[in-house]
Amino acid sequence: MINYTLTNGIRVFFTPDDRLRSATVGVWVAAGCKKENADNNGISHFIEHIVFKGSHKRTGFEIAEGMDEIGASVNAYTTKEYTFFYVRALDYRILTAADILFDMITSPRLDEKDIETEKGVIFEEIYMCEDDPSDVCYELNESRLFQGNSLSREILGSTDTVKNITCEKILSYMAENYVGENIIIGVSGSFDEKSMREKIEEFFSPLSAEGKKCDGETLPFNAGFALKQMPTEQTHIMLTFPGVPISHDELYALQICAFILGTGTSSMLNQRIREQLGLVYSIDCWLARYAKGGYTAVSMSLAPKSEEMAIKETVKIITGFSEAITERKVEIAKEKLISSLIMSREQPQSKFSAVGYNTLLLGRVVEDDEIIEEIKNVKIEDVKNAHKKYFTMDKMLFTAVGKVKSEEEYRKILSASGEDN
Repeated sequence: MINYTLTNGIRVFFTPDDRLRSATVGVWVAAGCKKENADNNGISHFIEHIVFKGSHKRTGFEIAEGMDEIGASVNAYTTKEYTFFYVRALDYRILTAADILFDMITSPRLDEKDIETEKGVIFEEIYMCEDDPSDVCYELNESRLFQGNSLSREILGSTDTVKNITCEKILSYMAENYVGENIIIGVSGSFDEKSMREKIEEFFSPLSAEGKKCDGETLPFNAGFALKQMPTEQTHIMLTFPGVPISHDELYALQICAFILGTGTSSMLNQRIREQLGLVYSIDCWLARYAKGGYTAVSMSLAPKSEEMAIKETVKIITGFSEAITERKVEIAKEKLISSLIMSREQPQSKFSAVGYNTLLLGRVVEDDEIIEEIKNVKIEDVKNAHKKYFTMDKMLFTAVGKVKSEEEYRKILSASGEDN
């Protein structure tokens, strides 16, 4: 899918579609918690913010107004493994939109006053997340789970690490990471390929080819308990089990396993814990996948009085999964996964995002037909084997946030469920 590579190693792909009257330009950068350390944690996310405050050619207001006056939609987000910037505009405006986007990424102004102002914005974002028990539970879970690895750190960083971010640190970090093979550029929709190529080369060819390479170590999985008291009405609980990275032979067998357990209204956990017992509003089972590892989690929020029964019933369903699944359940899960993939790909941005993401993290494009074929080939024995291999109670991380019980009490509940953690 990669159309060409700049001399400095930056890869570019085009997915033209003349049926559309708009186009999207995206820039993926391999910069996230994976590349950070204890001192600069949060800097990837900070850069995602600060580039919107102005370039050497435009002020922050001129960037915002410039996008508005051509009717463009621009945004960005940071994950633990990469940062993504994108803009969408009508086809006859996309070159102007790309010019603004590329300018702010490759030549940020980094005014000291802007940096201090943006710290205040990010502090508020941190406070907002710290007030949300579901966010706290998720972050606590990954912090304990990946302890000893850079992915254990939070995307936003802490107030202390953000407070210490300086212009010099930003420039140093960008010099190491906004380079060569760390960058993927994609353009999708209706656009002139020759003009867009010239625009890309104008801004990105001067960037260095050399920088900080970080393939990352295989992610650890730290089992046990992670508990945090918060003054909430509900307890937020996660039962987390080992998983697989984004490219793994057992990925779709495990995904089907998670679907049958806790995805959708017909899932085993939803039917028992919500519909029959009324213990939760929702209960879900889902996969988190990274380039070098992952996990599978069951998450729920519920009143403290419902905890014991919900945990016991959840463990009972998980441990009895292999005896309870049928060929029909597997086929339903496969059909749902395939239909979700196909329908999502009919949205113009879905395929585009998948190409950039997979190219950056896997080094190749995973075609939809390849995914569909792999899902179709999953057998019930594969699902049972995945369950047996990954859903092991002695390797589980139990995370709870709210008016939590003691670790000893949770151990007793789990032990009474038939499996001692």
